[in-house]
Amino acid sequence: MISEAARILVLADPLDNQQAGIHVYTREWLRALDGLPPENTYFVARLKKSGDYKNLNEVVLPMPRLIKGGRAKRLFYQLPDLAKEIKADIVIEPAHFGPFNLPSYIKRVTVIHDLTPVKFPHWHRLHSQIAQRWLLKSILRRASLVVTNSQATSRDLQEYINLPSERIAKVYPGVDPMMQALNDKSVLLHYGINRPYFLVAGTIEPRKNLLGLLAAYRIFRAESGYNHQLVVAGARGWKSDAFFEALKAHPNRADIILTGFVPAIHLRTLYSSALAFVFPSFYEGFGFPVVEAMQCGTAVLCSNAGSLPEAGGDAALYFNPHDTAGIARLMKQISDDENLRGQLIEQGKRHAARFSWQDMAMKLDGLLSQIHRGT
Repeated sequence: MISEAARILVLADPLDNQQAGIHVYTREWLRALDGLPPENTYFVARLKKSGDYKNLNEVVLPMPRLIKGGRAKRLFYQLPDLAKEIKADIVIEPAHFGPFNLPSYIKRVTVIHDLTPVKFPHWHRLHSQIAQRWLLKSILRRASLVVTNSQATSRDLQEYINLPSERIAKVYPGVDPMMQALNDKSVLLHYGINRPYFLVAGTIEPRKNLLGLLAAYRIFRAESGYNHQLVVAGARGWKSDAFFEALKAHPNRADIILTGFVPAIHLRTLYSSALAFVFPSFYEGFGFPVVEAMQCGTAVLCSNAGSLPEAGGDAALYFNPHDTAGIARLMKQISDDENLRGQLIEQGKRHAARFSWQDMAMKLDGLLSQIHRGT
């Protein structure tokens, strides 16, 4: 007989080996879950000891060292062995690349944040393209449930592989409750910001369309008469050479600030103090920065691609990410119209309040209970 509570193993390596969106997703989901009375018992497998949780069971499983293929050994042997050892009923992989090599009696759940590796492979490094091409369909077919962050990603998933709709669940993520308005002039001074500015946040890589934003900023500066700065907050990522070449040749290079990776406490001020947040991405599985900016009280100009209209709702001004002149026009419009900025700020605060990590954690916990019970 199946017990009421499931024993669930979370493969939480993103907590310790990255700082990008999947790290934030995993961290905030587990924090919210730890503060709730979930229906199920959770084990969090991670690379390093943290002591972050009061109610979840942290299991430290370091990466194999001095062994060729250590990551593969972890994915195909260490983690499955751990699942069997703790008598897991379900294993969930928040990083959308597994779980692997489990016995048939353990149910598999994978989270798909986006399908860029298969929809737009040229945006990714070769090893990522190859791994996704070889393994992703098998992962999806074996999953008892595939969790997506948006309706757009659910549609992409059904186009990519014809999974029954009952095996796909859209669960909107939350927004970091720490991302609230904060104006700290010392942060602006630290990054050399001394005028009104547009902000974009995210890793510098092709999907983010920062080349397009550079082109739009050039048009904006040439045609508007404003001398606003452009602040790019994010670490250098893969396939970013073209961006840096264009940056070097930009006529307004002196007014474009690259911050590198920004700690959350600084990012709050960068959001809150910006004239507007501009997000020109070609594709997002959800679009955390859009909602974070709104929660910090910032007007948002946003690409209309992929899931971004779900993230921005009726609280953003949208543009075609391929239309650099159109982006520049909206940059001028938002600069000219203080009333419009105020309206977007108020709508954005209301819209951002819809996204809660507590709600997400409760919904996902309920879905995992249904899988465990076979309902």
